[in-house]
Amino acid sequence: MSELVIRKAKEQDIIGIEEMYRKRVSYNDAHGIHQWDYDQVTWECFRQLYTINDYYVGFLDQTIVCGCFIVDVDHLYWPDEKAGAALYLHKIVVDPDYGGHGYADELIRFFKEKGKSEGYPEVRIDVREKKTKLRQMYERNGFQLVKIDQFVPEFTTALYHCTFQTPSK
Repeated sequence: MSELVIRKAKEQDIIGIEEMYRKRVSYNDAHGIHQWDYDQVTWECFRQLYTINDYYVGFLDQTIVCGCFIVDVDHLYWPDEKAGAALYLHKIVVDPDYGGHGYADELIRFFKEKGKSEGYPEVRIDVREKKTKLRQMYERNGFQLVKIDQFVPEFTTALYHCTFQTPSK
């Protein structure tokens, strides 16, 4: 079996990235776990908040199987934090054809290592409060719940962080 390779996305990856999100939306909706609408997972929509340089893709051979945005500012969920206070992961996704192989965990490990190696004191993730499986995955990967709040009218959000500072004795 091939090893997952994670790298910064390139412009030519956009079509594959959009297709992966469309497949995830279809899969989730078919299984009663709605998360995104199709118009929320287009590059046109993503471009309102992110650039191609913010996106990381996971490949098996030449196939995109997972990805996420990694940025150093989050004005919606952490509005009082300055850029550089933490590293944030958004819109993590695994192509449903490749689910169940631990690729989301590998993305999270990559994200945490990136934050640590670049000197951030912590990394942060947000997730809809009712997404129990995702919350369990984040907790399994060392994230601790910070708070649950209603940042947008449609749903409540759980905020998580993982710190790299050693506790003082």
